[in-house]
Amino acid sequence: MSELRSIDQVIEERRESDPEFRQAWDASAFARQIASALVRYRGERGLTQRQLAAEVDVKQSAIARWEQGENSPSIASLAKLTRATGLTFRVDFAHGTAGLVAA
Repeated sequence: MSELRSIDQVIEERRESDPEFRQAWDASAFARQIASALVRYRGERGLTQRQLAAEVDVKQSAIARWEQGENSPSIASLAKLTRATGLTFRVDFAHGTAGLVAA
């Protein structure tokens, strides 16, 4: 069992060896962090996607897309999320990418 690598190790090895993967992985970091925050928020409160969507005043399909981590919400949608949930997002833009710190 000690030969098994963690997912983080596999990802880091792939990032180091595959420039295309590195670019795609790094570009999707913003969306993955938002997805994680939303899934955590819903889980802690026992909410369905539909219930969260009603709180935020968006369609359930928007919540589903954001939670998949493949699509990032717009700045306006992030503002709606913070207003409805009390979540805090700090976004940094540098070197052509966006970074997110969810507080």
